[in-house]
Amino acid sequence: MAEWWRRYGQAVTSGLAAWGVVAAAVIWLEAEDRAVGPLPWVIPEVLGTDRVGPQIAFLAWPGFVWGALGVGAAGWLAGRGHVRTARLRAAVVGFLTSGALMVMYTQWLVRENPLKPWLVAKEAFRWGLMFIGPSAGLLTAAAVWAALGSGAGRMPYRNRTVLVAAVTTGGLFAVAIEVMRRAQPEHAEPMGNAYWIALITGAPLVALLTGVLVHVTAARSLRPVEAIRRELAEITGQSLDRRVPVPATGDVIARLAVTTNDTLDRLEQSSARQQQFVADAAHELRSPLAGLRAQLETALRHPDSVTDWPEVVAEAAADVVRLQTLADDLLLLASHRATAAPREPVDLAALAEDLVREHQHLPDAAGLVVTCEAPAPALVHGNATRLERLLRNLLANACRHAESQITVTVTADGTSVTLAVADDGPGIPPADRARVFDRFTRLDASRTRASGGAGLGLPIARDIATDHAGTLTVEDAARGARLVARFPAGLTPSTGCASRTCPATSTFQPR
Repeated sequence: MAEWWRRYGQAVTSGLAAWGVVAAAVIWLEAEDRAVGPLPWVIPEVLGTDRVGPQIAFLAWPGFVWGALGVGAAGWLAGRGHVRTARLRAAVVGFLTSGALMVMYTQWLVRENPLKPWLVAKEAFRWGLMFIGPSAGLLTAAAVWAALGSGAGRMPYRNRTVLVAAVTTGGLFAVAIEVMRRAQPEHAEPMGNAYWIALITGAPLVALLTGVLVHVTAARSLRPVEAIRRELAEITGQSLDRRVPVPATGDVIARLAVTTNDTLDRLEQSSARQQQFVADAAHELRSPLAGLRAQLETALRHPDSVTDWPEVVAEAAADVVRLQTLADDLLLLASHRATAAPREPVDLAALAEDLVREHQHLPDAAGLVVTCEAPAPALVHGNATRLERLLRNLLANACRHAESQITVTVTADGTSVTLAVADDGPGIPPADRARVFDRFTRLDASRTRASGGAGLGLPIARDIATDHAGTLTVEDAARGARLVARFPAGLTPSTGCASRTCPATSTFQPR
């Protein structure tokens, strides 16, 4: 009962107040009419007697204002428990609706009284109690209910539509009736009661019926949206395979449902990739951690069997370094798309020259000839740190597989910049060229975690290329593997390079 009153209390109270105001007005007119005395039997005297003229004049002004204010105040007091804005809006709508109805009713009395002064009070009493009062209460209650909505702030879309349609239709109907009355020829028979019945009963009835029809139509139209909402509310992380129903209407709601299902498809795929990534990461971390723990526990439990403690510590430190590298790669995969790194013009040619020069002195490149061919500046718009990481990963991958030669090539054709890293190793079979970019993928099953990578270098490089609106693919080569990254070209420098020195073509060989 409390919930029912919270939802409908203000509307019911406003409707009863409007009904009560009309009833009080017509009862007052009837009482004043009787106070004047019984009707005389002579018709001419009747025609010349104004029995309730002052009372009707008071109702015409300012009586209807006081009545409307009473309706609005009653609605405001009954709206406790709702948001202040919604409560005030509903009270104002109640005031305006009841006030507009009372204006029409009192104008009927003003015009009818000079014609039938002996009968107007009785007609107002009869019609007021039988129809005008109930219709005023019903219309006011319906308008307040629509304006209040859920009572949580802004008026719902459906209620706004109902109010606008009802007010517009009722107002246009009343205007049409008035235009018809004014368009009658002067010698024609006046519309009389038909005009007032159409105005004070027909217009409100048309407004009420229009509001009801719009409300029903909007409710039926929004059923698919409600079905979509219910389905989405029941979808959890464990039920991402569920989809919302798609109505067969082909309208914007159907397109919304299709888009929602497409979003759920992507979310399900992303969740599956995330779960697989977490499982793979846990597996990759568990093995070196287990080995490191076993090594240290064995040394602690049997210290007499350990002849070279520095070697044990060195092996443990190497395992820790591999774990740290793996953790850094995992963090990079998890965060590089979630953070928007600053972008600036980056010269890939100069970047390749610097990294090749640096890589030549690393232990991984011992015994290899690393060549960089970057004849001209090649600018792309991106993040220098991440692009450097991409090239480092490609060089590290090439160093693990090359037999004697690694070639880094950077070219620019005005619209795109191409970065290629080629080695003379065993190459990548065509069937595995897409799989090498999957996380934790190792094509050579004989490689150990100590001699090989964790299978994250190429996936990280591909993600960085994608994040820069580029691509990273494996292309055909006469010998070995050739990985090619393509990016949209950035601004062309006016003179020289933007931030790095760009030598022409350099070849570095081991000392």
